[in-house]
Amino acid sequence: MKFKLNNFFGREKRINQPLTPWEQAQKKRHKGNLKRNSFKKKRMGSKLPKLVKQRRSLLHKRMSINLFVFGFITLVSLYFILPISRVKEVNVSGADNVTQEAIKKASGININDYMLQVYLGKGHSARLIKNNISEVKSAAFSLHDRSVNIRISKEKIVGYLLKNNKYYALNSEGHVSIVQRTAPEENLPVFSNFKTSSETKLLAKQMNKLSSSLLTGISEIDAVPVSVNPKRIRVYMNDGNEIIATLSTFASKMQYYSQIKAKATGKIRIDFEVGAYSTELK
Repeated sequence: MKFKLNNFFGREKRINQPLTPWEQAQKKRHKGNLKRNSFKKKRMGSKLPKLVKQRRSLLHKRMSINLFVFGFITLVSLYFILPISRVKEVNVSGADNVTQEAIKKASGININDYMLQVYLGKGHSARLIKNNISEVKSAAFSLHDRSVNIRISKEKIVGYLLKNNKYYALNSEGHVSIVQRTAPEENLPVFSNFKTSSETKLLAKQMNKLSSSLLTGISEIDAVPVSVNPKRIRVYMNDGNEIIATLSTFASKMQYYSQIKAKATGKIRIDFEVGAYSTELK
């Protein structure tokens, strides 16, 4: 057996000797590690261009999203800064001048409000108008440029309540308008001395049952309660006749008015409280 001294490492190394089983296993394991490392390097080398491409694509996507978001925020901010975003005028159609001004006020829409705010709240504004202006049945909104246009459809008005020398429309549902008028409109009757909402609702219900000819034939209705009949009313007709009646049965009794009137030779007072009879009006 030959030995050679390796002075550099300070140890002996065998030459031309067969490897022991342990050495063979170590050599085999070392070759396997070399192959695996080589395979990993090749695989990573093939994937690297794809990873770079994916990262660039993801980066471009993120940049596009950020640019879109910031651009959108900039445009929205610019819109709200410019005058184009605010209300310039409010127009109302389908009502007289007095009612138009009341509708504008009831809507809650003011000049220089944001158009977007008006658009989102138009349903609420329509309810405010209907609840406060008894002349209005419904309100439709349209927005064009910087104009807000309100078109209303009218509710049936059965007469006007007189309070402190001002006239307030009473609709068929018994709602009293907030609009003050100096005179009644459309040749409709005037109601006086009705104090409570229950009385005005009952009055509206009775008036709504009358035909249009009877409704426009009434000049005035006054509440004249007495102890035996707290719902007693006095009715003044445009033809000069007078009627005494009970509010809760007024509409059903008025169907006999034209028959009684036809039999009279002059102005009469008709009593509908109990039965129906007439006397000459002096």
